[in-house]
Amino acid sequence: MGGGGDVSSGGTSALAGTSANSGGESGLTATGGVSQRQSAVAECQHYCETLDYLLPQALCEDWNRPEWDPPFCGVGQAMPRTSCADYCTKVYEALTPECAARLPPVIRCVAPTYASGVLPPPNSCWLGDCRAQLFSMTSACYGLQERLAAARATWQASGVVDYQLSYDWKDSKAQVVVRAGSEAAVTPANAIAWTVPKVFDEVERSLHEPGVAPSVTYDVDLGYVVSLARQQGCAGASAQVSGIEVAPLR
Repeated sequence: MGGGGDVSSGGTSALAGTSANSGGESGLTATGGVSQRQSAVAECQHYCETLDYLLPQALCEDWNRPEWDPPFCGVGQAMPRTSCADYCTKVYEALTPECAARLPPVIRCVAPTYASGVLPPPNSCWLGDCRAQLFSMTSACYGLQERLAAARATWQASGVVDYQLSYDWKDSKAQVVVRAGSEAAVTPANAIAWTVPKVFDEVERSLHEPGVAPSVTYDVDLGYVVSLARQQGCAGASAQVSGIEVAPLR
């Protein structure tokens, strides 16, 4: 299917032909003098040569979203399918070490589903058995860490240290007053005293939580988090904090 759909809506990809040697077990592991990256390339090549589609390229259509930017998608689009060895080598050359470590478990998990050639029923949880691996890979491979780093840099560059932060709280808004050298004051008193750095830290924690990927919106001008939700399993995103607005104080 096209690459912009919501991951929770299920996929309707036109799956290609299958092979009796599709695999899906633990795959190749690093032994002796073979590095983990070399082992991952060999495993990628195995699935490429035994199936009539490319992994991880198929995920660019069935798992991607507009704000996600996995580097392996560009590799698949730029190269004609002439050599599995070349394709898989280029894929892993494009990845960070963390992403390279998260991708092989995903490929092993999704390969049997793709190899079956059976399209999922409408509104089903597409690749439901692999959601934990997929969301962990998403946090490492889909540009989410880079977006967080850029947002933190934007906030730091703004020079704002004293501000009022408001966010959605039950049926109203909670207000947090933040001044340098003082403890944040929150109203009502039982609300969470979110600050801009604390919300950044919560995004960071979600990025490293197994089986979870954060869904984050950042303010274009100041970089602070506007909303944060956790994506996990087949359920919809679970909001952690939303409707954040920051007003600098004098």
